[in-house]
Amino acid sequence: MDDGIGMLKEVITMRKTLLISIILCIFSSSAWSLTIQSGTIEVGGVDTLLYSAKLSNSGDNTELAWVKSVLGIAATDLDAKYSDMSWYLTNQANTYAIDFETYNPKYFLIKIGTGSLGNVSDHFLFRNTTASDWGVVDLAGLGVQSMIGLGRISHVDEFNGGAPAPVSEPATMLLLGSGLFGLAGLRKKMKR
Repeated sequence: MDDGIGMLKEVITMRKTLLISIILCIFSSSAWSLTIQSGTIEVGGVDTLLYSAKLSNSGDNTELAWVKSVLGIAATDLDAKYSDMSWYLTNQANTYAIDFETYNPKYFLIKIGTGSLGNVSDHFLFRNTTASDWGVVDLAGLGVQSMIGLGRISHVDEFNGGAPAPVSEPATMLLLGSGLFGLAGLRKKMKR
């Protein structure tokens, strides 16, 4: 009787281990993302536009004060500001990617020159949501149809970049699941 109960417990343990392994593999699969350079570099999806405004000037203090006010985060820091940038067309129309200067900024701001566009927003604040080291922007989605084009972009600001975060990869999860499954089998064999 004890052998039957022990075996039942082992089977339940093995099934739990297998189920956990399968769940880990499912949730760690790679998500759909945009690519550049003939599909060889994944840059993630389009980042989330949070706020836009027409600011009185594009000085560091003005932009930082605006970002702090709209986010409500006093500890926000300007990590990088640059106008010499390379934008890459993705495999989605009007959507471009920029390789950030800092690693994994939480937010980034794009300043456009409005020129003859009138009283339209010229500062656009995004949350970097998908690929940590790429900013991905749908220029047509900014709501300024006549500004579509990279020539109007004045500069990019990056806010609160961080240290590299560990990335869970499908192969790592599969290896972990296989190891757990193997340990369960070894345990069963050792009890016999």
